Amino acid sequence: MRKIPAISTFLLTFCLMIFLAVVGGQAQQANPESNVAPTINQNFKSADLDVESWATRFTGESREVFHARNDVVKALALKPGEQIADIGAGTGLYTRLFAQAVGPTGTVYATDIAPKFLAYIRENAAKDGLKNVQTVLGGDRDTNLKAASVDVAFSSDVYHHFEYPLTMNASIRRALKPNGRLYVLEMEKTGTQTTHVRAPKQAVIAEIEKSGFKLVEDVKVPGLHDNYLLHFRKS
Repeated sequence: MRKIPAISTFLLTFCLMIFLAVVGGQAQQANPESNVAPTINQNFKSADLDVESWATRFTGESREVFHARNDVVKALALKPGEQIADIGAGTGLYTRLFAQAVGPTGTVYATDIAPKFLAYIRENAAKDGLKNVQTVLGGDRDTNLKAASVDVAFSSDVYHHFEYPLTMNASIRRALKPNGRLYVLEMEKTGTQTTHVRAPKQAVIAEIEKSGFKLVEDVKVPGLHDNYLLHFRKS
């Protein structure tokens, strides 16, 4: 039997490795990240979404992120004229406060996956005369914000709802201007009462830093005990 020269064997092996890398890369691009919370947003995507019920729930005095809302906004140190994205804005609890903080020369982009929530925000912004609020329909993997369009990105009780956290974090990073700020207000994962919260704080920090952010501070906010506020910078 004729032997294959060593150089030919090397070339065949090298070509095979290139082929596998290309195919593997294409497969990874097609499915870069598995869905880590496939059912958590079903209610919000429903055409029967009861917005008023959720608005009452979001603004309940027993809800910590509502009770501490003014201190949370103060911690962000927003400046007049800044552009801020309220990621997963819901019924607009923080959207309204941000609109007042950045003033008429600033803009608040309220993003959500629920068209009914966004309609509710638009209606209330019009009633309150807040002309600096814009709504953006987001997706499971993308905020659908323009690249380098915001100074600050913020989410409240939303991070554990990201079905594709690394992909969504990358989308938020694209939307931020250079050296942009990201604030994540999230619930501590402390036991059976928070089983819907996907990951503990350190895992959240690790995921966000893996996505191209640097943790600046674990912000201490008066009134927050079951929740925490993390401040990141786009790196």
